[in-house]
Amino acid sequence: MQKNLIPLEWVCATLAALTIPLFIYAKLPIWATFVTWAGAFLVAPNMDGIKKMYPTLIVGTVSGVVFFALAFTIDPIAGSVVLANSAIVFVMSLALLYLARVPAFALAPGMFFGFACYVGVALAAQANSIPALFAPWIYATIALLLGPILAWLSIALTFPREVQTRVDSLVVPAENLSVRN
Repeated sequence: MQKNLIPLEWVCATLAALTIPLFIYAKLPIWATFVTWAGAFLVAPNMDGIKKMYPTLIVGTVSGVVFFALAFTIDPIAGSVVLANSAIVFVMSLALLYLARVPAFALAPGMFFGFACYVGVALAAQANSIPALFAPWIYATIALLLGPILAWLSIALTFPREVQTRVDSLVVPAENLSVRN
């Protein structure tokens, strides 16, 4: 007999509610956590899925930092923010998609989750210099890495388990036993 430990709806709602103190007190961008929480269900909300997502999420956030560093450097020289940023995004997207050919980084959506979420966090933080890009990177990366863990927890706590019934002992006289072939 299988038994669910806790209904999925209750687990997800409880875990979502528990993220609020992280948003309020630690200032983590929990919306980014929800992006990768949902994204983990597209891969697999298990340890294999987490192993696939983590490297790509980190590459994505690092590429976001690189984008802003290049934009802060090239935009004043180029004179055209639109043209310069379009060229940077083109080259970086191409590089990320080629990187996705490497098996450890094959989960291309993870890189774009990381990039897009980092951009959102950096814009919200109003980072306006290269040194100011580091703090949003830390916050975005922590928030993004939390999502797959919550996805795993939401399944691990609800996964059906075999219920064992305990039988202390059973004494049967030997003359009542028969052997079947």
